[in-house]
Amino acid sequence: MTTSPIELEVTEKLREAMRDCIADRMHSPVMQTLPSGTKAVLKDIAGLQTRATATLGPPIRKEESWWVNRRAIQQSTTSQVAKFKASWFGDLPVTDICCGIGGDLIALARRGPTTGIDASESILSFTAANLFTANVKAELRCLDVMESEPADVVNGSKWLHIDPDRRVDNQRHVQPDAWLPTWERTVELLNQVQGGLVKMAPATTLESSIAEACHLMWISSGGSVREQTAIWGTLPTPPAASMDGATWKTGGRTAVVLKHDTVHCYSAALGDWTVPASVVSSAESWMIDPDGAIRAAGLTDHFARSHQAQTLGGPSGFLTAAWTAMEGESSNPQTTCQHLAVVAPIRDRLSCDDRALRRYFRKAKAYPEVIKVRGVDIDPAKLGKKLRECGETPLALWIGRNGKKTYAVVTELPTPPLS
Repeated sequence: MTTSPIELEVTEKLREAMRDCIADRMHSPVMQTLPSGTKAVLKDIAGLQTRATATLGPPIRKEESWWVNRRAIQQSTTSQVAKFKASWFGDLPVTDICCGIGGDLIALARRGPTTGIDASESILSFTAANLFTANVKAELRCLDVMESEPADVVNGSKWLHIDPDRRVDNQRHVQPDAWLPTWERTVELLNQVQGGLVKMAPATTLESSIAEACHLMWISSGGSVREQTAIWGTLPTPPAASMDGATWKTGGRTAVVLKHDTVHCYSAALGDWTVPASVVSSAESWMIDPDGAIRAAGLTDHFARSHQAQTLGGPSGFLTAAWTAMEGESSNPQTTCQHLAVVAPIRDRLSCDDRALRRYFRKAKAYPEVIKVRGVDIDPAKLGKKLRECGETPLALWIGRNGKKTYAVVTELPTPPLS
């Protein structure tokens, strides 16, 4: 239900003008026929193409562009996440409610019959243009889901994807009572179908009665947590569980890490994540930093316990472990968690002050290629610049807080390598 101040119907003439605008042909014949306001809008859209491509992927029709605005692109789903969510629906018909400019709609349309619904005709004009750019087809309906009967919105569909507008009144809201459609209406829509996915902000907290009626997953890609998604009812083709039987069960929660074309999942059943892991005051033989999706899902303690690790100073800090199994063994915790966390063997522990760090790295003829910081006010970029001249061997530096004390740990370069 994305709204926009842009009232622009995308026509073939505007597509031609956009091509001229991107090519900096501002005085082309077609551009000269446009009002100054329309030219300004096209220039703004042209300036967003790099960001739009990073989010939606490269245009399939090479001569075309993505039709976006600043607000819509902020809420759009990245192509990698959209493709993962679309895989849950097989090739069966899906309705995408609050489809916006088409981030999820395009991925859904690529796998099967899809209907997109939005309350804004001008946004749907952009959506239709983006479907053309992506070389896919979907039915589009302009409908206010708050004013329409739920049965009319669903229109016989068995499965839904819903992306509520979380930027009502030009403010970003993470709690569902401020969204459009409201959470009450969202549930009414979901009760009309067999199942669905609801996109939410990573920081959204649902009431316990609601959270226990669905399965919650946090999805990360490219090193960032992209969204939280509520899995409602049953869906045709959920991904195969790569962990234990808790994956996708009602009341549970899952962290999903997308890397290239692979999906890695970590799950916990209802209530299992509340048991704390043991806490240690000093690093052992390995340092571990769980993926952001695991932290956002509140599964850090559960992850530590299941991988024979401890929290260093508490669950908001790094994890540490004293693993001894041979690397590569299937039962080795290092092997089982390497796709879900950054892992590195420890070389040394030292005081966290500039003089001690500089002295250590000069003696080792090394420099910290990777600096990971948690819970302390240190700029990794500035610190890395200071220490770069100390040597040529790349290592990793981990800095965290244990109570009132700041600690530093030097490790080999982590696996998986950080980009």
